[in-house]
Amino acid sequence: MQLHPQYVANRDYHLSVGDGHQIHVQEYGASTGIAVVLCHGGPGAGLCPENCRFFDLERFRVIMFSQRGCGHSTPHDSSTNTTSELVADLEYLRQQLGIEKWLVCGESWGATLALVYAIHHQEHVAGLILRASFLACNSDFEWLYTTKGAGAHFYPECFNEFAHDYTDWRALLDFYQQQLNNDDQIKASKFAKLWCHWEQVLCHGEPLTNWSLQEPHVGLNQAKLMVHYFRHRCFIEEGFIAENAHLLTHLPIWFIHGRADLICRYSAVQQLAEQLNAQLLILDGIGHSSDNQVYLAAMRRAADLMYIKLSRDQCKA
Repeated sequence: MQLHPQYVANRDYHLSVGDGHQIHVQEYGASTGIAVVLCHGGPGAGLCPENCRFFDLERFRVIMFSQRGCGHSTPHDSSTNTTSELVADLEYLRQQLGIEKWLVCGESWGATLALVYAIHHQEHVAGLILRASFLACNSDFEWLYTTKGAGAHFYPECFNEFAHDYTDWRALLDFYQQQLNNDDQIKASKFAKLWCHWEQVLCHGEPLTNWSLQEPHVGLNQAKLMVHYFRHRCFIEEGFIAENAHLLTHLPIWFIHGRADLICRYSAVQQLAEQLNAQLLILDGIGHSSDNQVYLAAMRRAADLMYIKLSRDQCKA
């Protein structure tokens, strides 16, 4: 299954959301199509225009935005930057675009944001498509940043270099917060590279090779935002998503997850999908990265099936 052809954005603009923040927004596809908003991963990654190709742009109106402090959104800092503020930004964007209900999609951390938004604003959500979902529980942070995680067992030499002998994930994140905000930019950049290298290994199963080719401040900004969110458990109470999942059981939901994902635990997503009575597309032998044809085909399939479901619901209404 091929992705849909690349399209040029219909609109490309910044929206002021308060607190001195402006978020970068792009829109693709049919203005009268089913509205879908994409929540990118990270935290800190920024929007990816290529992801509009999951959707038939003759049938969907695709809206992408870079969350506070990410991509071309400004400013690049962590002030007034929490999950509740991102949820408020998302709802403000919906209101400004005059959309009553939209399909909400998210990848990795973006799936976390999509789920939290849907719990708070389920009346404005038509459905959810979630890829490689991160659920932001303490066990998820242990999976990423302690020897209990699969990554540390598959890549122990990389983990040892990354962890600096810290055995507690909270202490490790505090350590990185201090180093990444060091006044010595050379030292801060060194630890940003270590952080991004561990992310690269977990996501792609290979070392970071292009650090010198990218602008170092981009990686530093992403690392700072990620540590900012993860030190605060993504500003989400423990078990919040599972405890409030009953509010979403009326929605059509697609989970897509690689069984070999070293970043986001498959078992946790499998349990949540059962709790929600959601569709779960399992990708055997596939990890976290969507840079492969199996993942891309799965995303397009989910988008096509969701379009059929939502179109039927509109006809019934």
